[in-house]
Amino acid sequence: MKIIITLLMMCFTIVQAQTPGDSGEFRFMTYNIRVGKGLDQVKSLARIADIINREMPDIVALQEVDSATTRSGMAGQAQELGRLTGMNAVFAPAITFDGGKYGVGILSREEPISIKRVPLPGSEEPRVLLIVEFRDFVAASTHFSLTEEDRIISAETLKAEARLFDKPMFIGGDFNALPGSEPIISIGLEFQTLSDTSQYTFPADNPTRCIDYIFAKQKGDLKYKITQKRVVREAVASDHRPVMVVLTNFERQ
Repeated sequence: MKIIITLLMMCFTIVQAQTPGDSGEFRFMTYNIRVGKGLDQVKSLARIADIINREMPDIVALQEVDSATTRSGMAGQAQELGRLTGMNAVFAPAITFDGGKYGVGILSREEPISIKRVPLPGSEEPRVLLIVEFRDFVAASTHFSLTEEDRIISAETLKAEARLFDKPMFIGGDFNALPGSEPIISIGLEFQTLSDTSQYTFPADNPTRCIDYIFAKQKGDLKYKITQKRVVREAVASDHRPVMVVLTNFERQ
């Protein structure tokens, strides 16, 4: 009987996500999912979810996400990905489109305690910054404009928003900007670049440039170790490749 009880307890044990305040790893992914439409023209959120599940991130910053649009079958894509991955899902619309909304999202193992949507400029279409607060840290997702002037303004907005939190902030996104460009340099004045900018992220089938990044802003004297940073070798599911960073827990220096 004791053996049976032990086995049942093991089966029903819930593995909680590690946060930067806990021991263990903290895994952050950013992924422009192109509303689930792959380069093979197949639209499949299940395929996107399989990639996320394989990488086991604690946070996923999503870009190009539909909500109740005709082209996506009226689905709430962030919520559907949350269901398929067992994660909490938050969506922030940037524009009204095709009967619904289009914007960015965040998936998380931990339940958020606050959510904030910040409009960003976009000459071709409005953009958005999604900020989700957790117990020990803040996560954000964004998709910057195709226009350089808009991206420069958005970088300043991001830094201003980060100053409002007395917690570490992690942000992932499609910044539509190359390493060494003015917006990326501007962000780097207050954020550390966690992802490897020497690894290209777009286009997925034959990447020629890096436009997807993960940044972090620390608070106080807390430091972390980057144990892994890579672009996931996924060439079909979207026109961008996912970017992954793995950190150890914060340590005081």
